[in-house]
Amino acid sequence: MIGHGAHALGIAHGGTTEFLDKECHGAKRYRPSGHQPESLVGSRLMATTSNRRKREQARDRASKAKASKQAQTKRRQRLVALAIVLVVVLSTFGAFFGATQSDSSKSSTTSTTAASSVTTVARTGITPTAVQPGASISGPTPCPAEDGSSARTTMFAEAPPTCIDPAFFYIATIETTEGPLTIQLNPATAPVTVNAFVVLARYHYYDGQPITSILPRQSFGFGNDFTGPTKDTAPGFTIPDEPSAQGRVSSPGAIAMTGSPGANRGSILIATFDQAPAIDPNVATFGLMLDGDNTLSAINAFASESGEPTSVVTITSISIRKSSPIPG
Repeated sequence: MIGHGAHALGIAHGGTTEFLDKECHGAKRYRPSGHQPESLVGSRLMATTSNRRKREQARDRASKAKASKQAQTKRRQRLVALAIVLVVVLSTFGAFFGATQSDSSKSSTTSTTAASSVTTVARTGITPTAVQPGASISGPTPCPAEDGSSARTTMFAEAPPTCIDPAFFYIATIETTEGPLTIQLNPATAPVTVNAFVVLARYHYYDGQPITSILPRQSFGFGNDFTGPTKDTAPGFTIPDEPSAQGRVSSPGAIAMTGSPGANRGSILIATFDQAPAIDPNVATFGLMLDGDNTLSAINAFASESGEPTSVVTITSISIRKSSPIPG
């Protein structure tokens, strides 16, 4: 179809309308707006649809992740709240139960504790086997070697001379089959007794001797337990009493030398726990324990009401060393 106009000629050809500008004789062609080949339109449409679907899927994934995170947060909050509730409930129950049990047993605790030191202690024990005596010194007693190299001697005709420096403390380490005891000896309290103990210990007088008595939570003793006639005469010399209020046995680990006034000495008494003040006030200490609570407890476990040990506990050795000066 051909149409004539004042300025343009319109030619219809193959379904496409073209306009020629006759005034300027141009060759510009104008196609109807929005009219594109079908292949190009379809391709762009598919691309648009695909992009839209991807964006929707991304939004779905983000939404699901956010929902999952919120759910986890809420679950943790619930668990924390539940844990707090359980702690409060258990604490309340424990406090209530403890208070109830404490109240119900308050009247019996003291009696049970007090009774346990008696009811759990055997009534009698055993008689430990005495040991063989060592050598004898018939003349004056020389001071033993300070390094402990002197021969074992258990019988002395005379009291020893002064073999210590009374201005210094001495440390005695008493080894037993239940552990060691470390005791500080104080010559300022009882110089003659400290000297006698140091001499006997350095002569190994106590080595191998059994503990012959253990009173529950009070004391245990050893010394002078030999076979034969030595048992009645050891160590063979006498020393004077040195009682003083300062030296009275009253604390765990306090050590004293026992015997009748003017009689043979050598037996050793070591205080243990709360019953120590019950010991004869005329027995004076000459040293205090520095270390050995566990050993005291172990030895006390073999106590009996009669004082006889329920198991054999042996003094294996005693070593002596000079310590620091006694303050003036």
